[in-house]
Amino acid sequence: MILTYHKTSSDIVLCLSGYLNNVKKANKNIYMKKNSIKSITSVRLNVILFISLLCFDLFAQEVNQTTQAHLREAEVALESYNYKKVAAAYENAANSSGDVNITKQAAWLADSYHFNVQALSLAERWVEIDASSDSALLFLINRQIDTNLIIAAKENLKKLLARNEGQADEVFLAVFPFLTTKDQEKLNKLINYFVKIYHKSSYVKYAYATSLMQSGDYDKALSYANSAVALDSSWEKPKLLVARILLLSGKNSEAIDYVARYIGDQINPSSESRLELALLYMSSERLEDALGQVSQILLEKNDQSAAIRLMAIINFRLDDYDAAWIDFNELLENKSYPMDALYYMARINEIKGNTIKAIQLYSQVNSGANAIYSQRRVSNLMVALDKRDAARVHLKRFGQKHPKFTQEMLIAEADLLQGLGKNSEALILYRDLIHSYPNEYKFSFRYAEILLSEGRNSEALKEYAILAKRFPGNATILNAYGYLLTDYSKDYKKAIKLIKKALKIEPDNPAIMDSYGWALFRLGKYDQALKELKDAYNVYKDPEIAAHIVEVLWEKKQIEEARNFYLNAKESFPDSSYLIKLNNKFFDSGES
Repeated sequence: MILTYHKTSSDIVLCLSGYLNNVKKANKNIYMKKNSIKSITSVRLNVILFISLLCFDLFAQEVNQTTQAHLREAEVALESYNYKKVAAAYENAANSSGDVNITKQAAWLADSYHFNVQALSLAERWVEIDASSDSALLFLINRQIDTNLIIAAKENLKKLLARNEGQADEVFLAVFPFLTTKDQEKLNKLINYFVKIYHKSSYVKYAYATSLMQSGDYDKALSYANSAVALDSSWEKPKLLVARILLLSGKNSEAIDYVARYIGDQINPSSESRLELALLYMSSERLEDALGQVSQILLEKNDQSAAIRLMAIINFRLDDYDAAWIDFNELLENKSYPMDALYYMARINEIKGNTIKAIQLYSQVNSGANAIYSQRRVSNLMVALDKRDAARVHLKRFGQKHPKFTQEMLIAEADLLQGLGKNSEALILYRDLIHSYPNEYKFSFRYAEILLSEGRNSEALKEYAILAKRFPGNATILNAYGYLLTDYSKDYKKAIKLIKKALKIEPDNPAIMDSYGWALFRLGKYDQALKELKDAYNVYKDPEIAAHIVEVLWEKKQIEEARNFYLNAKESFPDSSYLIKLNNKFFDSGES
């Protein structure tokens, strides 16, 4: 199996991400000095408008001609979607001007475009120009985490904690929501250092548990959340975090019981605990129970916006679209959760067949967890209306205006081109991305996938060979290359060598276990192959693994067992292409 397995729960309701984001935001009314940490968040601007206004403002101030020229260059590059040149021109403008605002925005652009090394360099310059700025120092910390400079990030975070008033562990919890690195595992390494320093702090252990949860390490996250509870039993947030971790690890009933008992022990349960219980009920499809908790919050007139949001989502889940629309519209009018409101209102219009209105609403979802999906829906709906060129232009323009999503919009554009049968144009787009981001293997992966879809197997294998040399410690790449060698060449020994190397890095990854079993099958080692494949299936029920098990059983002449396993898998995955192919190959029972 090519794709690496990720230990996530697929049955969690869509609204969960909003609550996970809020995990970080609540604390014990920690004191923060005025205009300090909360000023750190990046300015979210329409980048076209921002560059134009900045150019106008700076020209009015008669900044040096070199800086003006670089900013004009950035404008031109942006119009031609040359993001690497935009970032480079902005960096040159920052270096030529010495202006803190230009430097800050240059750093923000480089980071948004995922040019990590450039963003780090500009962050260092920003701190140099504005040494007293908490914003600059925290931005530098995040960029140091991105580039794996954990020791440097640690020292700067200690400096940031020391310069703010209050107990250091309290300040740490206030800073935690602004640690916005792209790599959660690296962030975990950093936080672990502070856990060792403040080993008796519920604040730090709560932050660490949250970070571990977000990286999918639920067992360890649960341990630290419980530790935070033990250190301060009066603090509610770690208790709600325990429930959330239980939920994400698939222990829905245990999570519900935990929060329900907690609420039952309170004289006046908080709205946060009731919202958490409502969310847990929703995850178990107990929508009426969830609605009861939300109604109680509304009766008590606490946290009205959050309660209305959740009620709207519940009504949406109950297919009561009119009631959901009223609730979401109220949120939009009150400017509460506007992105969620727009997203669900767009979905309601799409469900009702109001395609043009759905497109208008989806187009406005420009931040949050649903932004990427929404813009892809705009593109797909435009294609359905036979507006193919407009669909592509929309993705390009959205990525141009919102640098945070530029990469994802380029990927969406390439997917669109593939869907329209324009593989050659998609390959060109990925080639440009590979050139711009040589240290990100995902673009080479997608490039190779298109080559495979066109039957250009030898070219695809060459791409994977290059990747394996460049990223020898990446289990995903080693596994994918080994799996493809198994399917598209007869070099099974090399395939097994690569897959074994991947298994050493991620021994419990069922995708890699599946690849190993499949390679053994190709070598004719059926008994060993069957054991590996069944182990993989026990870890992760997947139709591709199931199909491999059936093939091995068939070759071992265990026909009845193969048929039974196939039928059970077919019941779980009725639309799986892997199982449909098996039916046509072996069973020919007339199923489709």
